[in-house]
Amino acid sequence: MRGIIFRTAKAAFRKAFRKHKSQVARAKKDAKRGIRGTGIEPYDLVKADIKRKIRGTKFTASAEFKAQPGLKRRIRVGIERAKREKKKFRKPVIFGKAYASDKKGKTMQIQPLTIAQRRLMKKEMAESANRLYRKMFLEKKKKGGLHTIKMVKRKLEKASAAHAGQAKALGKVIGKKKMLMGGLLTSGIKAAAKKYFKHGNKTQQIINKHGGKRSHAKDDVKSGIRDELKGKLSQKEYSISSPFYNKKLRRQLIRDINLLKK
Repeated sequence: MRGIIFRTAKAAFRKAFRKHKSQVARAKKDAKRGIRGTGIEPYDLVKADIKRKIRGTKFTASAEFKAQPGLKRRIRVGIERAKREKKKFRKPVIFGKAYASDKKGKTMQIQPLTIAQRRLMKKEMAESANRLYRKMFLEKKKKGGLHTIKMVKRKLEKASAAHAGQAKALGKVIGKKKMLMGGLLTSGIKAAAKKYFKHGNKTQQIINKHGGKRSHAKDDVKSGIRDELKGKLSQKEYSISSPFYNKKLRRQLIRDINLLKK
């Protein structure tokens, strides 16, 4: 029993002394900064308070538990009941100076949002999430292999002069890719080209049949695909006089025709 009382008193005095020591150090630091009013609780009063609390504390040893059957259980039940009765949602206890409440009309509490503000906040959050999704997934897909080729070309150029030939070859590939990605791979042009090529009108086939330069054969292929697209202008979806006229489809078709003129 004496050992329990001694250890309890020792722990209490040690904790109180550390607290008093930190108060003294803080007061000295504030005094150097020119801050006054940092209070220090007298250590004599602290010790007197600890002694009074220890004298008022009832220590129970194993002998008393044996002498009074059921005492330990009653103590445990009392502790559990006190825990259950303790309020779960207690108001916050603020220590120190509440700077936000120094002025009139100011409060430290967060004001709840109105229904309109909440809707606006949710809308902004959804737009932000969509932008992030497009940036992370959709834009990368649009770049495709061209972005990767450019990156490899830059790294080869920085590596050494020995890789200059490889970088140059990749530059030619990028030029071709740019031409295709610049508009010549639209769905309308691809469908017209597929239909045109069925009759043996590819660039190499034209050279084999009629001879001439490859550039002239390419121009002939472009002209043939453009004629295929122009033939669609008389169809009901693309004709202005038709009741089934679709303005969006006609604009796309004209855009494809203009791309093949370049």
